[in-house]
Amino acid sequence: MAYKSRSTFEPALVTDLHDMLVRAAETERAMPAALRKQKMASWPEYPNEWTAYAYSDIEPRLPRPTAVLIDEYGYVMELVLRLPDADDRRMLWAVAHSAAYRDRGPSWKMISKITHCDPRTAKRRYETALLSLWYLV
Repeated sequence: MAYKSRSTFEPALVTDLHDMLVRAAETERAMPAALRKQKMASWPEYPNEWTAYAYSDIEPRLPRPTAVLIDEYGYVMELVLRLPDADDRRMLWAVAHSAAYRDRGPSWKMISKITHCDPRTAKRRYETALLSLWYLV
C-alpha cells in the first residue's frame, strides 16, 4: 500500500471524523505497551495431559496496526490537541475508546458515569466537541 500524505487524511464529513477517531483509538489499543509487565515468570510449564483441558500455545491478539493507520493516528492526535478546551479533548478520546471494537457504538451510560452527567448530556457534549474539531479542520 502506498504512503498517504496528510492531505488525504482530511475528513470530508463529520461522520468521517468520528470514524477517524475510532480508528485511532483502535490503533492505540493495538500498539504494544510502552512498558512490558512480566507476569508469573517463576511458574513452571504445565504438561498437556488432558485433551479436554489442555493449555493452548496460541493466544488471541489484536491485529498489528499498519503504517497507514499509525500515520492516521498521529494526524488525529495533532487534530485533537488543537482544541483549546481540555474537557472537549477528554470527551472525544473517551467516546473514541468506548466505541473502539464495538458494533453498537459508544457506551453512553459508561461515559456519563465518567463525566458525572446524564447520557444525553454526554452525547450532546461529544457532538459539540466533534463539530468544533471539524470546524478547525
